[in-house]
Amino acid sequence: MTAALVDVPPDEWIELVDVPDDESRARLLRLGLLDGRVKCRRRVRNGPVVVRRRGTEVALGRSLAREITVERAGRDGEPR
Repeated sequence: MTAALVDVPPDEWIELVDVPDDESRARLLRLGLLDGRVKCRRRVRNGPVVVRRRGTEVALGRSLAREITVERAGRDGEPR
């Protein structure tokens, strides 16, 4: 099931499917966040969404998180 990153609850595994602009896509690719599943760690109220992969946590601004499309995998990492 696809959703916007901003709508994913904490502790859910996701895969980033579509990033709206080339600059953001390039940054996320360099951080290794586009080549597999990442975990949504927390959503700060009216603030950023924090994702984690292999020990690296990145806070993505709320406006960017609204535009990123993700494939939701659930809390155990298995596809829904």
